[in-house]
Amino acid sequence: MTTATGSASEVVMMDDQGSADLFDQIARRCMGVSGSEFLSRWDSGDFEGVSWDDVPGLAEVAMALPFARRD
Repeated sequence: MTTATGSASEVVMMDDQGSADLFDQIARRCMGVSGSEFLSRWDSGDFEGVSWDDVPGLAEVAMALPFARRD
């Protein structure tokens, strides 16, 4: 991980592992599942057609998907 410090804020650059770890933490905190479990369910279509309001934490974890899929 590389950190660049400026006068107004701090920027943290994450490698792939750090990004995956952050996604896992978000999935566990918001939905109580691991990041890999969420990705498996997402990819299998478990959340298709589901309202964001019907599954607590779904919107937060879905918004964090770029941390899990950086390609």
